[in-house]
Amino acid sequence: MQTSDAGQYAAMLDATSQNVMTFCRRHDLEYRSFKGIKSGRWQWHSCFNRLYMFDELIAAGHRDWVMYLDADAYVADMEFPIHRYLDEKKLRAGVVVHSNFKPEPWDINNGVMFLNLAMPVARAVVKEWIKRHSEIFEEPEYLSQERPYNFGDQRLLQHIFRDRPDWFAEFHVESQSLINSMHATFIKHHLRAMTPDFDSRLAKIRHELQSI
Repeated sequence: MQTSDAGQYAAMLDATSQNVMTFCRRHDLEYRSFKGIKSGRWQWHSCFNRLYMFDELIAAGHRDWVMYLDADAYVADMEFPIHRYLDEKKLRAGVVVHSNFKPEPWDINNGVMFLNLAMPVARAVVKEWIKRHSEIFEEPEYLSQERPYNFGDQRLLQHIFRDRPDWFAEFHVESQSLINSMHATFIKHHLRAMTPDFDSRLAKIRHELQSI
């Protein structure tokens, strides 16, 4: 599952989605994406799309894994045994990766994350995530046309895990060497912090995708 706004990041999604869809076809996985804004006003509010896409799957009765990748994330290893990997973690609520930005265990980066919607805790996290999103609708940072630093869907999720360590304990914390980093062997994530200039980042991602 991937998403982006309908503006700038749509070009990045167009590039990485071809890669992700190829992986899905090889491993008999369903792929879905969305461009636009599920809830909100400004383009940067599209970062909250994933909350509502997860919730749509829950409402449709999906009780299996869903893998989320940001528009600047893509598959590096097309032969990765994804079904075996997920089956080994079937009793986990999900898979997340630490950001390595703060020492707290709940300081995760959700640019690549897996949720096991068969588990009640995973579904509870989604519901709480949406609830906390609704609670910031009137905050000045949310009403800003430009995205404030360190304000968005990821911070909400981090605070859920901070406040509910019992929920966080049901998640598997994966290594950045496998997913969610530029050096990951399975799913790479070209973080904005590594290449702040959008055009340069898109060019580098396209170059990497060609080699894959």
